[in-house]
Amino acid sequence: MNATKKILFIDDDRDFLSSQSIYFSNRGYKVLTADSTEEALKILETEDPDIMILDLMMEHFDSGFRLSHQIRSNARFKDVPLVMLSGVASATGRRFDQEAEGLKKWSKLDAFLDKPVTARQLLKVIEEKTGAAASGH
Repeated sequence: MNATKKILFIDDDRDFLSSQSIYFSNRGYKVLTADSTEEALKILETEDPDIMILDLMMEHFDSGFRLSHQIRSNARFKDVPLVMLSGVASATGRRFDQEAEGLKKWSKLDAFLDKPVTARQLLKVIEEKTGAAASGH
């Protein structure tokens, strides 16, 4: 079981947070959710997640990048994997492939995924980045 693995999902889409919470809780993960950068920072005052999955566009078009930069500037989280999700490609047809390396370097992201993303795709990335094995549910 992954009971010791803690995931923080940061996204302003509450339906997304709810579905991920159910999916990952059922697989033995402890799931934390935040629907704003402010809430995420508040959670990080007391929690130490094993991985963070954050949306790019929340309060502002670049909220996710700003938040990841802020998270990385805290020594407590320098080794915690950060995975960015973005609906920019599906909304605009523009992908971050050209800029992704520069943005990943600045924000110190470990992975960048285009939405829509399935829970199964997220599970694969989370297992990869945290070394957790699926509990087989």
